Amino acid sequence: MRVSAQLYTVRDVGTLQHQLTTARRCGYRDIETIGFHDLSPHRLAAQVRQSGLTLRSAHFDWVDFEERLDDIVSLTVLLDCKTVVMPWLAPEQRPTTAEGWRLLSDQMAIWADRLAALDIRLAYHNHDFDLQGDFGSTPLDQILSHPGVYWQPDIGWLAVAVADPLAWITRYADKIVSVHAKDVDPQGDVGDARWRDIGEGVVDWPTVLNALSNTPCRDLFVEHDAPSEPARSLATGRRVLSHLLAESVV
Repeated sequence: MRVSAQLYTVRDVGTLQHQLTTARRCGYRDIETIGFHDLSPHRLAAQVRQSGLTLRSAHFDWVDFEERLDDIVSLTVLLDCKTVVMPWLAPEQRPTTAEGWRLLSDQMAIWADRLAALDIRLAYHNHDFDLQGDFGSTPLDQILSHPGVYWQPDIGWLAVAVADPLAWITRYADKIVSVHAKDVDPQGDVGDARWRDIGEGVVDWPTVLNALSNTPCRDLFVEHDAPSEPARSLATGRRVLSHLLAESVV
């Protein structure tokens, strides 16, 4: 598994070029982007190539899949990226019934099939709203019931939302293509009091990494939702996870 950088962590440090430079300075070689960064696919690809970083995965919101699927394909082809992720549903987009979630997951399956024909995998990224309900009958279970839709677990949100995160990792082990490596203090309020640098929250990282070693997971994307010092958060995540991976030879 690679320790990679999720650019959401450094979204406030400046332009995309500043974000890429920060990731490089923190020792990263691989990244995950968020959307198109207000650029065309060709301009975005050019900036990533110029940075020397490798695009391992790319996040796109629901509206991007609805309105710009061709641009998503263009970007991934330009940068030889084989995984795209749908990471977020705005409150007004979230179904309120089981039938609504079924229809939403069916639409994701249509996109997944189209992308699979181009050797691109579509994964879904969880938060907490999609984990509501009994284990086995949540919205996330519905989404992952489609063979062509994969999963990018957010470890921080799992720690907040479910009693046994490892049960989820085990249940959907064959679906996991990457994770968001995020730490958390569930008793914290907001910002740095809640979302923590890797190793400073409640997540048992050695146990999580051991569970992930039995999955196809390829990337641990370091993420902090509200960092007071984004570069420190990226650097800490890389240092802690790299050390644990070296120790366990995962």
